[in-house]
Amino acid sequence: MKNRFNRLTSKEWLPFQKSWFKYESDEKLLTENIRFFCRAEPGDEIVYYYGHQSELVQKICSDHDVQFAHYEQFKGESVQFACIDLRDEISSTTNLDEYLSLREKTLDLCKIIFESLVHRRFLCILVPNVQNGPQYLPFAWDLGLQLGSLFSLKDEKIACTPDQNTASTETIFTPSNKHFYCLYFRKDENSAGVLQERKHHFFENNIQTSSGIKFKGQIPSWFILKPAPRKKDEILHPAKYPEDLVTMFVNEFTIPNANVLDPMSGTGSTQVAALKAGRNAFGTELSDFFAEIASQRCSNIVQPIQKELFLTENHQRFILLNKDARSISKDDFPDIDYLITSPPYWDMLNMKGAENQAKRIEKGLQTNYSESTEDLGNISDYESFLADLTDVYFNILQNMKSGSYITIVVKNIKKKGRNYPFAWDLADRLLEKVILLPEVFWCQDDINLAPYGYGNTFVSNTFHQYCLNFQVK
Repeated sequence: MKNRFNRLTSKEWLPFQKSWFKYESDEKLLTENIRFFCRAEPGDEIVYYYGHQSELVQKICSDHDVQFAHYEQFKGESVQFACIDLRDEISSTTNLDEYLSLREKTLDLCKIIFESLVHRRFLCILVPNVQNGPQYLPFAWDLGLQLGSLFSLKDEKIACTPDQNTASTETIFTPSNKHFYCLYFRKDENSAGVLQERKHHFFENNIQTSSGIKFKGQIPSWFILKPAPRKKDEILHPAKYPEDLVTMFVNEFTIPNANVLDPMSGTGSTQVAALKAGRNAFGTELSDFFAEIASQRCSNIVQPIQKELFLTENHQRFILLNKDARSISKDDFPDIDYLITSPPYWDMLNMKGAENQAKRIEKGLQTNYSESTEDLGNISDYESFLADLTDVYFNILQNMKSGSYITIVVKNIKKKGRNYPFAWDLADRLLEKVILLPEVFWCQDDINLAPYGYGNTFVSNTFHQYCLNFQVK
C-alpha cells in the first residue's frame, strides 16, 4: 500500500503508533511529530507552531524541507500540521485562574488554525495535568473536551518522563514521576467547526484531605508491568487484569487488615492480591461461572488444600457474592477501606475483528463476559453505559468509609472511527460525589503493534491504561 500521508517507511511508521513513549528530548519529540504529520511531497503548506521551542522547530522543518511559521508571523497560509506547546507555561504552581487565561488564548489560536488547517490534517497540543499541593487540576482533560467541539478529538499519546517528584506531604497521594499529554485533533467531516464550552466537574472536587494513610510514594505516575502468564482457569476470562497491579495499589492505599472491594470481580484478581497482601477481600461477580472460579481461588489462599513450603497461615477473610454490582446493599459487606476494579470498556469485547478476539476464538475461549442483558458490557449506547456504570459506583459509596480511596482501571476508546474519552467522561461523572486524585498510567510493553491507518491517517495502538484515583468525601 502506498503511503500518501507522510514520508515514512512502514518500519518508521509503526513505532509512532504506540500510545505511550519514554520522553527523551524536545528535539526527538518534535522531530517525530513533524515527520509523521507532514505530507509525503514538499509543498507550500506550513507547519504552525506556538511555544518556547520555535527556533528548534524552525530548524527541524528546514532539515526536512518543510515550510514553517511561528504563530506571531502567521498570515493565514494553508497549514498541514499545527503544534501548540503549553508545557513551559504550565507548572506545578499554576492555579486555575492562570490556566483559564491561558486556555482562552489557546482556544483563540485554535479557531485561527481551524480556518487554515488542510482537511484531514492534525493539530497537536502538548499539555500536562498539574498537582498543586493537595489540589489536582486536569488541564489536559479540560482542553481535550473543549477543543473536541471544534475539531475531532482523534487520539492521545502519553509522554512518560524520568523526572522525579518529591511528595509535599506523606498524607497526600503524589505519584513519584511525571507525564504529559500529546493530544491529537483532526479537521475532518466530523468536526463541528464551532467552539462550544463543554461543562464538566474537573475543577470542583479536586482537593485531597488527610485520611490517616501515610503514603509511601511507591506508585509512579507511569509504570510498565508485564503480568505473569495466566493460569488455566484465569485465561477463561476475556479481560483479566494482573494481581501485581492490584498489589501495588493495595499496599499504597491501605494498611494490613483493611477491607478491599471489587464489585466486578471476574476471576478474582483483586481478591487474590488483597488476601496475599494481608487484607480482607470482598466482591461481587455477575457471572456464576467466573464467581465460582474467583471463590475457589480465594479459598485456596485462606484454606489451602496443600500448604506450600514456608507458607504463612492466612487469617484474612473474603466474601464473594454472585450478584449484579448494581444491587449491592449496605448489608452485603463491612465498611470498605479501598475499592479497586476494572469495569467493562463499554461493549468493546463484542466488537468483531480485533486481533485478540480472533486469537481467543481460535482457542475456543470466551470473547465477552456474558450474553446477559444485565451485563454492562452488553449496553450498546455509550451514554446509557456511562450512566449505569456511574450508578454502580455511587451506590457503593454507602459501603465505603469517609476518606477511603477508589482506583478504577480504564482506557479511552476508539470505535468506528470515533474517539470516546471514556476515562475522562467517567471521572467527570464521578466527581459529583468523590474527590479527584492524580491519575496513574499502566503502560503495556508486551503487545505487538498493528499498522492501523497506514498510509492514510494516524490511529494509535492504545497500550496505556488509566488508573483513575479518587477519595471518598
